[in-house]
Amino acid sequence: MGDKLLDVKNLKTSFFTHVGEVKAIRGVSFHVDKGEALGIVGESGSGKSVTSMSIMRLLQHPGKIINGEIIFNGDDLVKKSDKEMQSIRGNDISMIFQDPMTSLNPVYTVGNQIMEAIIKHQKLSKADAKKKAIEMLRLVGIPSPEKRVNQYPHEFSGGMRQRAMIAMALSCEPQLLIADEPTTALDVTIQAQILELMKDLKNKLNTSIMLITHDLGVVADVCSRIIVMYGGLIMEEGSTDDIFYNPKHPYTLGLLKSVPKLTDKANKERLIPIPGSPPDLLKPPKGCPFAARCKYAMKICMEEMPEYTYVDEKHRSMCWLLHPDAPRVEEINGNLKGGASNE
Repeated sequence: MGDKLLDVKNLKTSFFTHVGEVKAIRGVSFHVDKGEALGIVGESGSGKSVTSMSIMRLLQHPGKIINGEIIFNGDDLVKKSDKEMQSIRGNDISMIFQDPMTSLNPVYTVGNQIMEAIIKHQKLSKADAKKKAIEMLRLVGIPSPEKRVNQYPHEFSGGMRQRAMIAMALSCEPQLLIADEPTTALDVTIQAQILELMKDLKNKLNTSIMLITHDLGVVADVCSRIIVMYGGLIMEEGSTDDIFYNPKHPYTLGLLKSVPKLTDKANKERLIPIPGSPPDLLKPPKGCPFAARCKYAMKICMEEMPEYTYVDEKHRSMCWLLHPDAPRVEEINGNLKGGASNE
């Protein structure tokens, strides 16, 4: 671990619409190590999916990367031509999209759709590609893959379609798998199986995973590190334990309080939703994007963007409450380790 496979530096992505520039990503920096699973969480509109589409260079008009570097294996993807990106997509970086119902083409067999990527990137014959497609379906736990490979998407259940999508994404053994809400449309038992499968594949193939979701329960199980996004920015980043047991941003706290818990005491505890709605990124607030919804917000929060405070080397939070001169808030400062430093 520790080798950076992907290093995103100061990424800014906007959508130039008829009503003005929507600043969807406003200067995001993070990395994914080789063989690591990184979780990106936040509610709808926080910039999670736009980040993944920027990395894949799949932004549709009017979306545009306006600044930053996306270094993958030492190369900056922002500078790559569309043709160069075609050989990277599906081969070195693969993506599982949100909805398997719409991501598979209904007029081709599932096998044909998996074979297409294998033939294109791995230059195998049709017969060998079919063998590989069957092997991939078996790997993701689809029963009788020899029969299933010739079936159409409508003959698969929702969970099996999602597995087929994972088989397709992994067919060229990518170094990085970006999974955008891979379990949203599935029931809980299938959800658990898909997450188990992703953990298993990460260990077997040493694939790095970027798991994008609004569900904290999902990342807890798969990821060792979590990024919390809001308003096109990273609010907090830390290990899974840091985020769950030592959160240092009111937004992270809010997300945690709105997740059901499975303890005896939890039966009596009410879930607390976060009041208000996300900021308008046509006119982003000049201060902290969460200030308008934050019960601890001070005057400075509205007026100036906070810098990152490093709780320790791998745990950072963008919050004025961590400033030495700020009033102490037990929930945020209570278990603050001695080494917080502003940077």
